[in-house]
Amino acid sequence: MRDPRPVGDAPPRAIARQLALGFGMVSVVAVAMCAVLLAIIHDVSQLVSGMRHDEHAIRQGLELATAVREQSTLMAAALVDPDPDHVRAYEARRADVRARIQQLSADVPEPERWRVAVLGEKTQGMHDHFSAAALPAARQGDLQTVRAVHGALEGLEREAAEQADALARAMEGKMAHAHVLATDSTRLGMLAGGLCVLGVLGLSVGFTVRLRAAVLRPLVALTEAARRFGRGDFSARVGAVGSGELGALAQAFDRMTEELAAREARLVESERMAAIGQLAAGVAHELNNPIGIIRGYLKTMSPEEDPETLRDELAILDEEAAQCQRIAEDLLSYARAKELDLARVDAAAFLEETARRFRESPAAAGRAVMVALEPAELEADAPRVRQVVLNLLTNAIQASPPDTQVSLRGAKDGLHYCVEVEDRGPGVPLEDRQRVFEPFYSKRRGGSGLGLSVALGIVQAHRGTIEVRAGASGGAVFRVCLPLSQTPAEVQA
Repeated sequence: MRDPRPVGDAPPRAIARQLALGFGMVSVVAVAMCAVLLAIIHDVSQLVSGMRHDEHAIRQGLELATAVREQSTLMAAALVDPDPDHVRAYEARRADVRARIQQLSADVPEPERWRVAVLGEKTQGMHDHFSAAALPAARQGDLQTVRAVHGALEGLEREAAEQADALARAMEGKMAHAHVLATDSTRLGMLAGGLCVLGVLGLSVGFTVRLRAAVLRPLVALTEAARRFGRGDFSARVGAVGSGELGALAQAFDRMTEELAAREARLVESERMAAIGQLAAGVAHELNNPIGIIRGYLKTMSPEEDPETLRDELAILDEEAAQCQRIAEDLLSYARAKELDLARVDAAAFLEETARRFRESPAAAGRAVMVALEPAELEADAPRVRQVVLNLLTNAIQASPPDTQVSLRGAKDGLHYCVEVEDRGPGVPLEDRQRVFEPFYSKRRGGSGLGLSVALGIVQAHRGTIEVRAGASGGAVFRVCLPLSQTPAEVQA
């Protein structure tokens, strides 16, 4: 899948827009919720302030009703005893009633304002009857006139008291209504706050679900593709997942895997061609010498030559042909190095038998092989391990001076069994101790350069190690360590 956008273009910012939209919506709803709650709180605060004012007005109404009744009481006292002190007390209470009516008139609800006017008229009528008729009659001792006027005063006083009580009840009703409004506003605020909280939660959940679908699924696909890619599966692709930044990342990942797969294929092909070239060069180099000798002898051979000479030349040709055959066999062994047929092996008996076979072979050239073996059992492919040991013994004999012996030792080392073959030769230079295991690397004339490479492949197939060290007598010691068991848990324990 190819990205149609040019390489330099920025990816679409879909996730960034979703984040901005989601947080923006949540912020707007949260701000609106705060504004509504503040407005409701302000309204409740205003209602509470009004209730406090109404409470004061209720108290004023009750005090006004009491003052009207006290005015009537003081009026009656002045008529019974028209003493100047009684009259002054009455006048003071009358002035107090008038002041209270004036103060209360501003707080009375509009539908009840008429009661204030009636209350004023009734108290003024009471004063007019008292000052114009009742008080002069009382001073003159005219009890009949006083009784007649007192009846009218009682009627006015009763009506004034009723109006004062009605005003007090009106103020109580106003306060009760304000209390209901405050309660309703409080409930409305709680309901609005709950709805806003639910709205914020709903938006948050919806936004989280959308963001999860937009981010989590592409990330899971990217993670799985990366794991497969890390395991060497270059066919791993993310495909069309997500949009915006993650979609662009998935496309970039797919482009990367395609490019790396192509580079890996080119690299493998290059390494394969290099390996083939190296193998061909090595084989050609190793086969060129015996083939050159064979061709040289074939050019000079003639039927007229002495039979003895022909016999020697044919023997040389046979020896060189055998060398070509040995090179071919070493190549086959090198190719089959990882094929094993495992079985339980008595290490000491196995190595003793291998040493005996070597002593009887032409490769030993009558040399002595000193053996020191420790008993142990290991799991191995016996013929392949024997091939390694025989190869090391052959190399040791060829590297050692005439009339010297080589050593074969075996002992347990932890969970491994280690075999050492030591020669009496010049040893292996430090710079050559790794290269001796490379294919076709040999400084010995007539060698194929594959023996130690084959040995290395067999040992590694057994999950073992092989190395070369300097011997105590100056020669070389080749050390092979094989695990006693091929079960991974036991080897790693």
